Amino acid sequence: MTSLHNGFRATLALGSCLFMGAVFDPPANGFLLRESFTLPAQETYTGDLIAVESAITLEPGSTYNGNLILIGGSLEASGRISGDIASLDSQVHLTSNAVLSGDLVNFGAEPELETGAEITGTRQTIEGVSWLPSPAASEAPPASGGGVNLWYELSVILFRTFLLSAAAIVIVLFLPEPVERVARTIIVKPAVSFLIGLLTMMAAAALFLFLALTVCLSPVSVLGTVILLVAVLLGWVAMGKLIGAQVCMLLGVKADPAAMAGVGTAILTLAASAIGYITLAGAILLLLVMSFGLGAVVLTRFGGQNYLILAEAAPQDRP
Repeated sequence: MTSLHNGFRATLALGSCLFMGAVFDPPANGFLLRESFTLPAQETYTGDLIAVESAITLEPGSTYNGNLILIGGSLEASGRISGDIASLDSQVHLTSNAVLSGDLVNFGAEPELETGAEITGTRQTIEGVSWLPSPAASEAPPASGGGVNLWYELSVILFRTFLLSAAAIVIVLFLPEPVERVARTIIVKPAVSFLIGLLTMMAAAALFLFLALTVCLSPVSVLGTVILLVAVLLGWVAMGKLIGAQVCMLLGVKADPAAMAGVGTAILTLAASAIGYITLAGAILLLLVMSFGLGAVVLTRFGGQNYLILAEAAPQDRP
């Protein structure tokens, strides 16, 4: 789903700025957002750089001293890099003149390495880790007229909507009480859920990226990423269930909770897919929406118990 993909990119960007700023102490100009940066030949850049949807070019003979974090965008390196490179869904190209004195960590895309490119550290790649891939035009088969293949994008969106709706139905069928606790927390304590969810995404995204950069895809980082995605999915389903219940109430239809969750998740997913095409603004908006569900999941410990202030309202859920 486009919007979930962009939303997590926004989370990584925000979290990286806060966390990596404290850890690596980058210079004032150590962050790029949709910009181009070229390091000319025989020039030296010292400092860590976080680049979001940006094009980085290191010309032959240039020297880059520091760590480089890429979120989207591209890297064309022909110079010397004294540091580590970590990328998420970025096009990384090291030419035959490139020398990397550090580790190369790639999430989602295999880097292009020409013969002669030197990497003294370790090289790690996890393909397909794009937090629900985007049906962007760049991934779609080219249309006959060179434009966007709308039929392809529509089919991808519908498939993902069906997939998440089916997942919502299964989750509610087998875990009705945890989903109900999460949904109830979203309604009763929306502000607390939102704040906890936003902080969790920012802290987790930055921490996992830092772990991958410093300890080369530690199992802790991979496991933590999976747990975060499961939490986001559970919160998404809980919000979908709330939407489905409202739709059924407006239509005057009585439906099974699982069916309500499926319908509501489908509506929520379609709306998020549309929002995802608003580029950065859409990604930020989706990030804010996802925070409600994730925060409620954290407060209820994956729906395993009621949030403390709600315990008296549902004594039957007490252990």
